[in-house]
Amino acid sequence: MHAPIGNFDSAEPAPDALDELTRPVADAVRHWRGSVPADQIVYVDTEPEWADTATFVEHYGRELLEQSANCVVVTGKRGGGTTLAACVVLSTTRVDVNGVVRRHLGARKASFAPMDTATGET
Repeated sequence: MHAPIGNFDSAEPAPDALDELTRPVADAVRHWRGSVPADQIVYVDTEPEWADTATFVEHYGRELLEQSANCVVVTGKRGGGTTLAACVVLSTTRVDVNGVVRRHLGARKASFAPMDTATGET
């Protein structure tokens, strides 16, 4: 299988790569009810050191800048409570964590969630 965009070394249908996915993502693929069949969701293996948007598009293909999105997980804190939010934005857009996201969460403080939290709790 070839990824529909980008220059990835390998790509495969997400249902065939469940062992490579975090538990919540694998569960979402297993129980997929979207308008596109699950076997059309493509899994590509990427390296964490290429996760930064500029590095990602330089390595995997410049066309990805206009055709992809980023998902960042934000932690909002107010009093003793914590709220997590997944923010999906076009790769050409910055997430306004301390403005828009913080206000939307009703938080006094907002920051990017640690990687363990982002992959384990969302």
